[in-house]
Amino acid sequence: MNHISDEQLENELSILSGMKEVAPPNFFYTRLKARMDSNSISTEFNFPIKPAFIICSLTLFLLINTIFLARITNEPDTIGDKHIEAFAAAYDQTVSN
Repeated sequence: MNHISDEQLENELSILSGMKEVAPPNFFYTRLKARMDSNSISTEFNFPIKPAFIICSLTLFLLINTIFLARITNEPDTIGDKHIEAFAAAYDQTVSN
């Protein structure tokens, strides 16, 4: 072990006693608390579109689809028959009654 002389010990202790306590900058804790509060608010889940708007849009979409389906089912099948006859004629597969 190295022995330190009394003079060196006094010199190093005087250096240590001359040190100042480090303090945070002014208003550090106030700014830190404000930043923490702003981060906690932004982590909450927010809907980009209101649920009432989504429900109304889906209901309108279903209503329009229902109207179009009702129109299609009420039309006579003559359009479909014409397509089937044209397809059969293209392949010479006409059906005789």
